[in-house]
Amino acid sequence: MLRTYTLSPSLQSHGLHALLKATSKQTPCTEKTKQHCLAYIDRMQQVNAQPFPNPEKLVGCPVTEDNSCGMQTFFWGGQDKPRQKVLLYLHGGAYMNPPTSFHFKMLANLARGTGSMAVFPVYPKIPDHSYADTFPKLLALYDSLCAQYGPRQITLAGDSSGGGLALGFAYHLSDLGRPQPRQLLLICPWLDLHTDPEDLDLYEKLDPSLSPWRLRIMGEMWAGGHSQLSNPYVSPMFGDPARVAPITMITGTREVLYPDTMKFHRILDQKRLPHRTYVFEGMTHVFPAFPIPEARMAQRLMIYLLDHSL
Repeated sequence: MLRTYTLSPSLQSHGLHALLKATSKQTPCTEKTKQHCLAYIDRMQQVNAQPFPNPEKLVGCPVTEDNSCGMQTFFWGGQDKPRQKVLLYLHGGAYMNPPTSFHFKMLANLARGTGSMAVFPVYPKIPDHSYADTFPKLLALYDSLCAQYGPRQITLAGDSSGGGLALGFAYHLSDLGRPQPRQLLLICPWLDLHTDPEDLDLYEKLDPSLSPWRLRIMGEMWAGGHSQLSNPYVSPMFGDPARVAPITMITGTREVLYPDTMKFHRILDQKRLPHRTYVFEGMTHVFPAFPIPEARMAQRLMIYLLDHSL
């Protein structure tokens, strides 16, 4: 199912677009800019080595922290009741950046609106780690949630690289014979790490922040090398979605990942698999997380969809 929202972008949305454009790292690919990109990734290595501060002030309620699965994981909003819903969220950031306040605030709204317990792992990232390091830790966390709440109570969600990670991890669960979550919610997902510039030239001009050549550098690190870019665990475009839980996707049309999201939508259509794709005209990458009216609309939609799974 495909639904498109044609909106007149708000003043706040125009302001966000201008801010993202002014602060983006969109530059031509040269040896110098490549070196700058690699230096930035190295700096993020030092940032990610530090524990993330407890996000209680961001989400507006007590937050507990657990590290038993080998990664810092935050929990909040759980209630002592049967059939507790669980929203397991994998944040974006090109497999390199730590989570932002916007991630926590959006997830807090979604969890509150659905009566879900929020589970937010700060998973291992590049350049020190690849998906091969992260999957076992996510599996330990997922298994523990299944044991306590049951897989039918779990929604696996993520934005951008976190959306790609959620779908790739769902393939991994299938390969291991583990139960699937109730549903997958993918927000502006990164589905193909090739990030082919020939396919994305037009959208790079529209996108105020993402740079395909930079994404490819980060994607190769996450995949463990160029030869692994078509591995469905890292580029879930190449997997078999018939093996995973029903998928809901949210995307905007002013981002370089939009064409791949629509390509994957067509794959789901051709396979006649239950899915929902919602396209917001004129919106930028991961717009539902930002403080703009269109984000509030998208969050209300996601709350409804989470409560009315396929």
